[in-house]
Amino acid sequence: MAVHVPLSLEAQTEAHLLMFSHTNLFSPAIGDPISVVTQDMLMVFYA
Repeated sequence: MAVHVPLSLEAQTEAHLLMFSHTNLFSPAIGDPISVVTQDMLMVFYA
């Protein structure tokens, strides 16, 4: 199994900006949430 890790500081910064959670909450096409909270997720948050 291959693992790709950004090595340079520039690559790490770019990866952080592109994969940061606040940029991936809503679909850019229609503005709806990408993931909806389910009972399984709520159980994890409660525990």
